[in-house]
Amino acid sequence: MSKRFFIIPILLLLCQDLVWAQRNAQTDDRAARRQFEEDQRADEYALSLRRRDWLKDRLILEVGMGTKFPVMGANWLGMGAGIEYITRWHFSGFLTAGFVPSHDDPVMEGYTLDGGMGWRVGMAYYMFPKSPIHLGFQVSYGTVYYDHRIAPEGFDPGNFNSEEYYGDLTFPIVMCKGYEFDIFVSYLSNQWFYGQIMVGMYYIGNGLKDNPNGSDGSSGWGMTNPSWEKNHRGEVVSVVTKTEKYSGIPPYGVVFGVGIGFAFEELFPDDTEIRRRERETGRPQARPASRPAAGKQQSRPANRPAPVRPRVVEDYDDEDDDY
Repeated sequence: MSKRFFIIPILLLLCQDLVWAQRNAQTDDRAARRQFEEDQRADEYALSLRRRDWLKDRLILEVGMGTKFPVMGANWLGMGAGIEYITRWHFSGFLTAGFVPSHDDPVMEGYTLDGGMGWRVGMAYYMFPKSPIHLGFQVSYGTVYYDHRIAPEGFDPGNFNSEEYYGDLTFPIVMCKGYEFDIFVSYLSNQWFYGQIMVGMYYIGNGLKDNPNGSDGSSGWGMTNPSWEKNHRGEVVSVVTKTEKYSGIPPYGVVFGVGIGFAFEELFPDDTEIRRRERETGRPQARPASRPAAGKQQSRPANRPAPVRPRVVEDYDDEDDDY
């Protein structure tokens, strides 16, 4: 009889250990679930459009053709690359450089149009930071337009009809520097891809035509239009192909361009974004620690009951019930 009374306390102690182990496991499970839900809500807030600014502190490496990359011409497009940084105030600064490739004259067979180098520096303002499509404006300075001389290099009018003339059939390039204003539409989200289409207007002045005492086609205030030169009689004449409207390169005109690029992540994230990235790197598998992997059964002690899942009862209106 005394042995039975001695076994009962031992059984009670064992049962108490089992009860405490089960209670601790349930507490840990609830804590893990609560932490997972808090992290999920924090991620949703960090990625929500109410606070997301896709233009803030973004560095972009870009390539393109036409204006901004870095120049557009009378019959061809320049090709180049550049770097751009968008600040948290949605203003950006960019620097591009590139070249105009040498190519055959599309009008005169057997003639070559010379190539050249160009550059551009400017600033822009982006709108609609919470949308992946952004409208913006930019102003820039640099090589904004080019054309080619009307006569090949080494041209001698006195020997034009001789058979010995056809030695150099390359038309030299005429690069113009000035200012430009563009309107653009770009694509930039939290992804790496960046795209831009732009159209604008340049201004380079008339060079020697308006400023005969200038040098190298200077039009004043950093603008050059070398399409006008003085001949041997001291007259200012055009050295490029004449059009119906202008004899030289127009002092202003419409240009366009297109570019694509690689956009880095936000370089200076706030605390919310930093914590989101830490959580993302800390959990390579997007599921809570308390949930088993798909296709695998979670092992638990035989004496531990399965967790009871709360039943979700949908709200309904009695007036809408047809039964």
